[in-house]
Amino acid sequence: MSINKSAINHHYIKDINEVRPGFGHQTFGRLLKKRLIKDTDENLVFSIMYNNHRSEVHLMAPNKRVRDLWITGLQSLIDRHARKSQRDLIHEENWILNYFRAADKDKSNSLSKRECRKLLTESLNVKVPDDIFERLFEKADKSQEGLLSPEEFCDFFHLLAQRKDLYEIMKKYTKNGHTQSMDTIHMNVNELLSFLRTVQNQKLLINITTDNGQNKIISKIEKPEQVKKLIDEFELDKEFRDKSQLGLDGFRNMLLSNDFDIVKPLCSRQIYQNMTRPLCDYYINTSHNTYLFYSQLSGDSNPEAYNRALLAGCRAVELDCYDGHNGKPIVTHGFTLVKPCSFESIIRYMEPNLFKKSPYPVILNIENHCSIEQQKEMARILREILGDRLVTGPLPNKDSKVLPSPEDLKYKVLIRSRKSTKTAKRNSTTPLEDDDDVFSELLSNNVQHDPSELFVYLQNVSYCDNDYAKTHYSPWHSSSLVENRFEKITRDNPSSLILQTTWRIIRTYPAGFRHDSSNADPVNAWNYGIQMAALNYQNKDDVMPLCYGKFLDNGGCGYILKPKYLINAYETHYDPLNPKLNLDFPQILTLTIISAQFLSRSNLTTLDIPDPYVRISIHGLPCDQQTQKTKVISNNGLDPIWNEKFSFRIKYPKMALVYFSVYDYDAFTPDDKLAHFCLPLTMMQTGYRHIHLRANNNDPTHSTLFVHVDIEDDDDNILCTRL
Repeated sequence: MSINKSAINHHYIKDINEVRPGFGHQTFGRLLKKRLIKDTDENLVFSIMYNNHRSEVHLMAPNKRVRDLWITGLQSLIDRHARKSQRDLIHEENWILNYFRAADKDKSNSLSKRECRKLLTESLNVKVPDDIFERLFEKADKSQEGLLSPEEFCDFFHLLAQRKDLYEIMKKYTKNGHTQSMDTIHMNVNELLSFLRTVQNQKLLINITTDNGQNKIISKIEKPEQVKKLIDEFELDKEFRDKSQLGLDGFRNMLLSNDFDIVKPLCSRQIYQNMTRPLCDYYINTSHNTYLFYSQLSGDSNPEAYNRALLAGCRAVELDCYDGHNGKPIVTHGFTLVKPCSFESIIRYMEPNLFKKSPYPVILNIENHCSIEQQKEMARILREILGDRLVTGPLPNKDSKVLPSPEDLKYKVLIRSRKSTKTAKRNSTTPLEDDDDVFSELLSNNVQHDPSELFVYLQNVSYCDNDYAKTHYSPWHSSSLVENRFEKITRDNPSSLILQTTWRIIRTYPAGFRHDSSNADPVNAWNYGIQMAALNYQNKDDVMPLCYGKFLDNGGCGYILKPKYLINAYETHYDPLNPKLNLDFPQILTLTIISAQFLSRSNLTTLDIPDPYVRISIHGLPCDQQTQKTKVISNNGLDPIWNEKFSFRIKYPKMALVYFSVYDYDAFTPDDKLAHFCLPLTMMQTGYRHIHLRANNNDPTHSTLFVHVDIEDDDDNILCTRL
């Protein structure tokens, strides 16, 4: 096999999602079938997945040693890139000089003022006032020739990137700070210790090795020795470092590091919640029609869509199964133009990624339209590929009256499906809704098969009111609700729905009219205790960040413990529409949106410099939902400064998500979203914090938002009822 070098040269390390050894892609299955490769070639081949698993390159090496070197080298580059933050790039000369080379059109190895101005507007997204530009250019132009050499341009860039907002903060917390310049200002050990204790309330996540393996603990910063270690880590200027002082650049480096950003490291980097409760007590990260990459009506069913969802933290995926040719079941969206994929290839190619992101159970939601014979084939495939990870019987020594816990089901796969299904003809012209929500009396008995060993815990049944369900259903009976029926139930009989989520699992999914793969707001479902709010992962809409934010918690393991007042709804009489109930500890969130750094344009084709503003929205119970936004800053995507303060009173903090969106204002067309970040209120660190923003497809960016966070009890709202 030859390697198309031109196909490889145009892929960036940042775009690679996975490097996969062996025959781990369906392309190799086709090549084997055509006898273009041999079974013995598995140790020679590997695949590079990029563009969110939508594209791939497949390569064959001359021997296993060369193949393994490629895989190891690529993985090392990917890992190194993933660890890079804005603070690393600012000091990376090659990254800075890439801008220089792109602007040096005449290849003179120098930049004139005109070229430098053009670079600022076209590449760094900022229109610098004339007086400031002249001052910075003159300071960097050591040769006084009116041109910047590569070394001088690096100096110019660093001058441009100096943080005026951080300088103001340092002046406030440093003795005689108002008399010091940006170059000379610094904090000594005692000043930095005081800042970290009183302003930041800073804690660090420390890895320790115990007899049971590695654990993480939270440590408060209380001693000068801890501060000296921080200075040694973040201060790059030797003169400052030797005196145990932290200068402006070191201060920026520290505040840009992971321990100091807005997300509590205890919550995001380890599984800290109680994982021994029944499954119904958790929100579960759930995907709808997982096999699709694009719309609901066309495209291919693709195993890589499952890998993308699993590696993004999803723990419940969906397969719509139909009879295929030659007795082989297929996965497709029935009665559409979606091209099918074999059921076996999906199970086989997603199997290696089932537990890479999380050790907790994966739920295969199977919408079953297959005949008896092909149901048997599905069962055979599942047992053969998943082996003892597939749950095929009750767990020993467990209470049969309650669902098992995520801890009980570590590294296990559960099947969620009906025990019977209706006969469906693939060539029918009648559209078929997801049949999870169809009443059982409409089901045909002529396709009964007994695959009960596959459906032990999550057998799909029709949704009925709580009185009927308590009499006729067990905790292993699960129901699905299409979004419009879910909304009707929340209007007509919400308490029945909430109570059922305390002992069995309910799933919601988008309505059939969402052909564009748009999503319903999952917050509404979570407010009613719904464990599985299924979302179209392929969409880049404003809803998906809510899902990514929600499941950022608990180490990103895909299972989030519900608040006690939802778990114990029988006793608390929880009602999301009753603002008079007092079941949480109300808080006041005060946010100061200070500045942003290195904002990108909304797309690669526009020539407009961003005019950014920030929108902050609270998503939770209806009484807490609110939105505020900053003013617009004109022509500055590099370092806009707002310094605007906003206050939010939040009655149910445990249910609240805080969603930051940065938009580019346009007077004539809808404003484009430049970047975003969402997280639970309970995960926010107080003090001065950077927010590492995400692109619209949730990829990491080097853009940041800088804010001050204050959270205090809302004494006016705190009454005596507490859990």
